[in-house]
Amino acid sequence: MERTKNNRCFEELFQLYLPERIRCAVANIQESYISDLEELRIRAGFPLMGVFSGYDCFITPDGRLTGDSSHALTVTLDELNNLFYSLCEHSVYAYQEDIKRGFITLRGGHRAGICGTVVYQGEEITGIRDISSVNIRLSRQLKGCADGLIDSIIRNKCDIYNTLILSPPRCGKTTLLRDIARHISQGSSNFRGLRTAVIDERSEIAANYKGIPQNDLGPRTDILNGCRKKDGIEIALRGMSPHVIIVDELGDQKDAEAIKMAWNAGVRIIATAHAFSLEDFKGRFGVGQLASQNGFERIILLGMNDGERWVRVMDANGNELDFLNQNDWLSHDFYRLHSNRTEVVSQADTEAACTSKIYRDTC
Repeated sequence: MERTKNNRCFEELFQLYLPERIRCAVANIQESYISDLEELRIRAGFPLMGVFSGYDCFITPDGRLTGDSSHALTVTLDELNNLFYSLCEHSVYAYQEDIKRGFITLRGGHRAGICGTVVYQGEEITGIRDISSVNIRLSRQLKGCADGLIDSIIRNKCDIYNTLILSPPRCGKTTLLRDIARHISQGSSNFRGLRTAVIDERSEIAANYKGIPQNDLGPRTDILNGCRKKDGIEIALRGMSPHVIIVDELGDQKDAEAIKMAWNAGVRIIATAHAFSLEDFKGRFGVGQLASQNGFERIILLGMNDGERWVRVMDANGNELDFLNQNDWLSHDFYRLHSNRTEVVSQADTEAACTSKIYRDTC
């Protein structure tokens, strides 16, 4: 049911923005594969490409998936330009602040990444011109995907543990973070909802569109959109008196200093970071020091092994508190969202077939 609803939302998105030939090609993709579609990569003079759950394929004019780029629809420069102006609602000036950050947030929480010639004024990026490619990343909010682990980060009826979510790219950190934010803000019969501030630096957590969050982060949540973590944490502490601050993708020393500032003010933190293990994160310059006895108290590790998702919850010392897998608690949609698909997705005549990790040329 949820995937069908998502597919309808995607169809509305494609109808609103995509040029006709590209829209027709995407509309003809089998519905089961639209459910796996994560990104639509559109490059001037190059074949149309889709990134699905764990693999990528080129897309033919009639919507078939193939590993052979010569059979794919080739995007024209006019089509790319028309797409770009549609994404900007035909007002590039109005979206200039978004464009110079390299992406535009779309209705529904989707995002369009932009590449082209970067324009500088001194050390500051002021815009991007001569657009050469657009990457439309499809957003899916999976409510309930954190149901099975939320109790492991709740300290008592009115408090939570400082929690860090770690995983390699594209394993679902932000998807999980959204649902944790919703749980904490909303509360439950045995947990009082807490005032929550989300510092959404990349507009990925709430996905604000014209000031309105496109994802449900709960009724007690305030959102600072497009704001650096350090600045956002300072603003939230000064003006919003949150119990919890949520941030995505910790990186440099400034992030570490901002997290410590929040802790010194008595505020709990839930954050994510790219890492393959707790040891990997601890070795990072700057932020690695946050995973210590006086830092994050719960560590959630996400990973993938031969297409199967695994999750571990640990304390600050790396002691495993629980071991969970998708059969225990992850919703089927969350498991499939970034998992590697094992069956052949398409084979037209003697075209290449795309499999879970590679596509092979069967000609």
